[in-house]
Amino acid sequence: MFKDTVITAQQKKRELIIFLICLAGAFIFNIVGIMMFKTPASEIFTKLHYVLLVAVVFYVIAGIFRLIWLGFRMILAKNR
Repeated sequence: MFKDTVITAQQKKRELIIFLICLAGAFIFNIVGIMMFKTPASEIFTKLHYVLLVAVVFYVIAGIFRLIWLGFRMILAKNR
């Protein structure tokens, strides 16, 4: 009924890299926000839970765009 799927090491590595990019982007947004609003530098560490949440949101958004891109590629491949 159900097929087993295998996630390769290459796929895991790609997803980890994508999440790390999202995490870096969220961290940069945090630093820019700290500088713009002139808040204490200690917020870099005290607001890490928000940074992780924003990174997950970025990752989900990136996943949505990746699914849309995959859909376009499948449609274009079907039309050939």
